[in-house]
Amino acid sequence: PTGIKVKKALTKEQLGNLFETKPSSIFQQKAKDFFFFSYICNGMNIKDIALLRFEQLGPEFFWFEREKTKDTISNPKRITVPLVTFSKNVIKKYQTKNGSPDDFVFSIISKTDDAKERRRKIQKFTRFINQHVKALAASIGISKDISVQFARHSFVTRAVQEGFGLEFVGEALGHTDVKTTQSYFAGFEDSTKRELSEKLLNFGKKH
Repeated sequence: PTGIKVKKALTKEQLGNLFETKPSSIFQQKAKDFFFFSYICNGMNIKDIALLRFEQLGPEFFWFEREKTKDTISNPKRITVPLVTFSKNVIKKYQTKNGSPDDFVFSIISKTDDAKERRRKIQKFTRFINQHVKALAASIGISKDISVQFARHSFVTRAVQEGFGLEFVGEALGHTDVKTTQSYFAGFEDSTKRELSEKLLNFGKKH
């Protein structure tokens, strides 16, 4: 038997509550900002956020190639991400000041770091986000063991629940196989299932 992949997605209500909650420290604020930056930017993982350069930014979009898969497939996909008010504000707030086109947007890692040092810094920043988002979530009664992975899974689940097909979402994630995308999807909420059930006998006829 194959193993069961745990679905790490927050509900729409949980996401809304977490987004509206006021952090108790600047550390929680930063962790929250990057958690939701990942969520709103196609579930972008922290390594790809760390490697984002100014030359990849446009006024309304940015692009990147997933570091996780670009060396394992012959023709890696370039993922285009629309910039909305929230993501623009996060970039403005945390970007490296006066950066040149080949500089990293965020100061998570440095151009002078070797591969080992970059990996260490990215892991450290990931732990920072996990620690403080978990504390923020716990303060409002969300007891799940939240991590940055929840941002990616929540993006997939919310996108599909909002009516965007798995193929569309898979393209946004840079997946080459829809089965990979499906493994992130946590299913539809009970309220959506009830809404469908109530519509099934509504044939548009007047009785």
